[in-house]
Amino acid sequence: MEETLQRNRLLQEELDATNIGLLALTMELEEKNEEVQSITQQLWQVARMVTMGELAASIAHELNNPLATVSLRVESLANKLPPEDPKQKALQIISQEVERMGALVKKLLNFSRRGQRKVTTVDVCREIEHALELIYYQLRKNRITVRRDYQAELPLIHADSQELLQLFLNLFTNASDAMPQGGTLTIRVYEGHTDTDCVAIEIADTGMGIQPDDLAKVMDPFFTTKPVGKGTGLGLSICRHIVREHQGLITIASEVGKGATVFIKLPMIKESGHTSSQGVSPLK
Repeated sequence: MEETLQRNRLLQEELDATNIGLLALTMELEEKNEEVQSITQQLWQVARMVTMGELAASIAHELNNPLATVSLRVESLANKLPPEDPKQKALQIISQEVERMGALVKKLLNFSRRGQRKVTTVDVCREIEHALELIYYQLRKNRITVRRDYQAELPLIHADSQELLQLFLNLFTNASDAMPQGGTLTIRVYEGHTDTDCVAIEIADTGMGIQPDDLAKVMDPFFTTKPVGKGTGLGLSICRHIVREHQGLITIASEVGKGATVFIKLPMIKESGHTSSQGVSPLK
C-alpha cells in the first residue's frame, strides 16, 4: 500500500513538472508569436514606405509639366507688360516661387533615384540646407524654430550627397516628431579635433527626450517608440549605417523632458599624409 502511494506521488510530481514545462513552452511560443506579428507589421510598414517613395517620384514627374507651363505663361505675361508696370512685381514673385518649387521637385527626383553610391566632395552645411528645404513645411506646421550655428570656412568631406540628405532628413523628421507642441531645432556644425580631424555635427531638439532604457536601443533595426503606423523603426538604424559607411561616428544623448542631441563626426578630407581609399581616415 505504502509502495503504491509513493509511486503515485512520484507520478504526480512528474506530471506537475511536465505541466510546468508545457506552461513555460506555451508562454515562450506566445512571445515568439507576438514577436513574429510585430516584425510582420514592421515589414508591411517598410513596404508601404517604399510604395510611397515610388508614388512621390511619380507625382514629382507629373508636377514638372504644369510647373513648366506656369513658368512659360508668367514669362509671356511679363514680356507683354512694360517694365514699370506694378504687375511686374507680382509676376516676379510668382516666377521665383515656381522656380523654388521646381528645385524641390528636382531634389525629390534625385533622392528617389538611388543607384550605386557616388562619393564626391561635399559641403556638409549645404546638404543640411537642402534637407531643411525639403522638410520646411513640416517644421513650420509643427511650429518648430530652426537655429543654425555653422562655423565659417569649414573643411569639405568626401561623401555621397544623397545618403547625407537621407541622413539629415531622418534626423530632422525624428526631431520634429519629438516636438508635437512646437520647439527649437538647433544645428551646430564645426571642425572637430580628435584622433582624426573631422567635421562635427550636433542636432538638438527640445522635445520629450528618450527613456534611459530605450537610449541604448534606438538605433537597433525595427526598434521604435512611436505608435503603430507612425514609424518603421528603421530611421535611426539607417542613419547609423550611413555614418559608418562614411567612416564616421554617431551617438545620441538625451534626458527625459529635456530633448535629445545627436552627435555626428565625419572625417574631413586630408590635404596630405596617409589617407584611406576615399581620402579620409576612419574615426575610432
